[in-house]
Amino acid sequence: MESVRTPSGPRQHLILNLGHLKIPKEQFKSLANRIEEILTNQTSLFETSPEITALAQHYAERIRQQGFNHTPSIPSQSGDIQNIDVDSLVHSQARTLGGEHVVLEQMKSYCFGEILEDLGFSQPQIDYAQMLVLGRMLFPGSERRTVRWLEKMSTSKELLKTPVKVYDNALHRTAVQLWENHEAIEAALSRKAKEIFSLKEVVILYDLTNTYFEGSKKNSKITGFGHSKERRNDRPLITLALVVDDEGFPKQSRIFPGNPKEPASLETMLEQLKDNQKDWFSQKKTLVLDAGIASEENLVKIRACGMNYVAVSRKKIFDPDFWKDSQEEELPLADGKSTLKVRLVKTETESFLLCESEAKAAKESGILNRRMGRFEKGITGLNESLKSKRSRKKYEEIVIRIGRLEERYHMHGYYEIEVSREKDNATQITFKRTPSAETKIKRIGQYVIRTDHLDLSAQDISRIHRSLTMIEDSFCSMKSELGLRPNFHHEDEPTAAHIHVTVIAYHMVCGIMKKLQEKGINYSWQTIREILSTHVRVTTTLNGTDQVINLRSNTAPTTEQSQIYNALGIKQDPLGKFKMKTLLKNVVMKNPVLKS
Repeated sequence: MESVRTPSGPRQHLILNLGHLKIPKEQFKSLANRIEEILTNQTSLFETSPEITALAQHYAERIRQQGFNHTPSIPSQSGDIQNIDVDSLVHSQARTLGGEHVVLEQMKSYCFGEILEDLGFSQPQIDYAQMLVLGRMLFPGSERRTVRWLEKMSTSKELLKTPVKVYDNALHRTAVQLWENHEAIEAALSRKAKEIFSLKEVVILYDLTNTYFEGSKKNSKITGFGHSKERRNDRPLITLALVVDDEGFPKQSRIFPGNPKEPASLETMLEQLKDNQKDWFSQKKTLVLDAGIASEENLVKIRACGMNYVAVSRKKIFDPDFWKDSQEEELPLADGKSTLKVRLVKTETESFLLCESEAKAAKESGILNRRMGRFEKGITGLNESLKSKRSRKKYEEIVIRIGRLEERYHMHGYYEIEVSREKDNATQITFKRTPSAETKIKRIGQYVIRTDHLDLSAQDISRIHRSLTMIEDSFCSMKSELGLRPNFHHEDEPTAAHIHVTVIAYHMVCGIMKKLQEKGINYSWQTIREILSTHVRVTTTLNGTDQVINLRSNTAPTTEQSQIYNALGIKQDPLGKFKMKTLLKNVVMKNPVLKS
């Protein structure tokens, strides 16, 4: 409480209700004294317990914040000149500002709040949803970790001007609510991006990735075991399918259980797009696919939808005579150093492009040679062990160990292996490469692209196919920068909700990066995040002649930060300056200095 003069005489004014205190009543006075000392920037004469000090700092921060919220901004030409004690100057309540400002401005440009409001979200739920996306983009982690970041490290609540209390259960519930409306939200964000950036959406990319879980995920209906993209076949998996355009902007996503058959997923995704984006098939589109999805049945379905396709052929080996009448060309690649050798053959219904990449061949040869070297070393070591008296020589056991080596290094079909035996024991192992293995080695770095576009040149077909790297970059960004993993949830609905928040975050990242690239700033989101992390908001407390001044302001942006703000067309000082004065009691200034 504080005493204030009124026309009716002195009255008590409520500053802050401390709520229920979990300390003994006899410590109430010590707490009140310590709060007052912190507010008036005075050192305590008596030692207080760590518990009392922590509580006092918490309530003093709330009182200051409440004062800032009701204090007008300081004009740029302020005439407020004070005598201050320089030695009393203290900085506190440092909070990150730059990243939060950029992300919230992007949400505003996408009308994210309005989209959620139209779907029936209340204002507190909209605030929680924005905080979830902010956390995923700037400080990815669990909901509990996000709460700590929001309350202790970020200006998110100040920027949102929200009074809501942040706790992990509220974020959990909001994430699930976002998931329940995921198709409508993603469709709306996709339309906004198309409108703002005039996206053509003529070339569309589709692919799948999966991620693993550390927990067992018992009784889960959306996880399963299979081939892990991250080589964690021992862990339960969940698969994310994503549709993006050739500029990397996402259109729609879907979660599939475990490790589904890739071809079967395409029809489901096409139906989802048809339902959620009514004008999706109003213009001719070209769908770009990897070999895993490009089955003959899927290519027929794509044509039935009125779309064209560019896909990596599932057929690995073509008759050499198929290419004999084609002319070899060399296409320069984007790096300006390497080239791609191609041969184009057109039939009545399709075009086939044979590609041979030196860079791809060098990479794949290195990987294969390491695998083959390790496999041969393992077989040789196993053969040498048969000469030892103490080693196990049972024929069945040796065959099993050879099978394990083949599985470990993916060498099935590469070697002919013979195991000599005497009765039940193996005596010698011999091996040699198969003719099919030699053929595979010669064709390393080669692949064939097929398309029903008969009017495209070899260069056009190759360029469209190489746009598949955009969707690979999308998955990489989600996994490395946007917290797709780790996923700590045990139940299916929160698990899917966690993934969906990452997808929303990626929508926002694409918009930000597009604006920056148009202005010549080509950093990754991780780098942008790091640059903005040093633009912070602090409270500066200092003693005047008879009062304590608390000033809430931002640090001056660096040159790089200013360039980012200018490129995005947003303010460099989003919150301005706020001032609160408190009467200073029994303080004698040391070396007073006049400062403005």
